[in-house]
Amino acid sequence: MNRILHNTALTGIFVLLTTIGLAQSEAIQPDFLNIHITQATSRMELTQIQSDMGDYNIGFRYDMVTWSNDQLQSIRFAVRLPDGTMRRTVFEAIDAETDIWIRLEGSGTERIFCAGSQCE
Repeated sequence: MNRILHNTALTGIFVLLTTIGLAQSEAIQPDFLNIHITQATSRMELTQIQSDMGDYNIGFRYDMVTWSNDQLQSIRFAVRLPDGTMRRTVFEAIDAETDIWIRLEGSGTERIFCAGSQCE
């Protein structure tokens, strides 16, 4: 009985992580980012974003993260593209209305690269 519960739990965790990985892989590609961070973004999701971006040589570092009741309250982060272009952003107070975006699309003079609440 314990073995069945253990296997069921492991299967559930695997399905969850696979789903998160698939969702992030559509939002993160070498020349395309479309990442949405809200108060509900979890620690696991931030770690997964960092890992997925790292796979494409895109740096994503964050600190000054505070949580309250599993809700993101503040974050400071930097995004560095392979060409050295960087955006730094600080959100000292995140509430249910706060939408943080990291966007990259296009190339050359048509390229859009932004990080913050004005990236819609």
